[in-house]
Amino acid sequence: MRIRTAVLCAAAPLAFATGVSGQAREEQPPMSERAAAAALMDNRLTPERDRALQLATELGAHAGANLKAAVIEAAWAELRGETNRPEGSEAIFDYAWAVARLRDVRAIPFMIVALGIGPMAPNALADLGSAAYPAVMAVVKDPEAYAVDVSGGLLTLRFMVEDGSLNRSRLDQVREVARERLSGTQDYMVAQDAVRLAVVLGDPELRRTVERIAADRTAAETLVSPYLSDGTRTRFYEEDLNSIQDDARRLLAGPVDFGPFRRPGLAPRKR
Repeated sequence: MRIRTAVLCAAAPLAFATGVSGQAREEQPPMSERAAAAALMDNRLTPERDRALQLATELGAHAGANLKAAVIEAAWAELRGETNRPEGSEAIFDYAWAVARLRDVRAIPFMIVALGIGPMAPNALADLGSAAYPAVMAVVKDPEAYAVDVSGGLLTLRFMVEDGSLNRSRLDQVREVARERLSGTQDYMVAQDAVRLAVVLGDPELRRTVERIAADRTAAETLVSPYLSDGTRTRFYEEDLNSIQDDARRLLAGPVDFGPFRRPGLAPRKR
């Protein structure tokens, strides 16, 4: 069963909000990975749990297997609301960021659920390459998937194409997905990521499709839905059409300077 939470719709993770002060942190002895794993497996909200999450985030892929497993389980607990954290807390972003940095295949299911956060999850999934590909493809091909998840999945596929991590058979599958998402009517964010993926793939047929979208307002209107996911009509439809055509023209003209950009490994955030 897919777990959803409103907090996953934000664009980017936030800095640790519950960590101890810098002075207090300096006076504390270093935390071992064993102690950190234990603190994370205890669903009580304690200063040790915050310290453990910070340690795991700093270690990233260099963390041991037990600590990685504890981070992933703790993130699920946060997402499910099992820690009795106050409603409206944004701590889930810190946990998602820690999971994203692990480069652990056990994190794939969580990162799939977190696709709507923004480029954090797509980067983490792209880091895992072929291991994450089937789960990502399942999302982008699912007609019932949330638009924000499909958008994140298409971004992940673009990152994988840019990395060169997909074999010929899978590249053919990605081309077919791009064709599907550039036909019919799509949510604006899905259409936007499909256009970008199509250009990166370098397929002549897909390029001609993007050229039609760039040049023909009717083609853009056919692609981009004027309705939001709740069925109401968006007040920004004309702006969406202008944006999709502008994106298409800029992408067709050559290298562009707008993201999201690939960030292998996801460097630690500054606090």
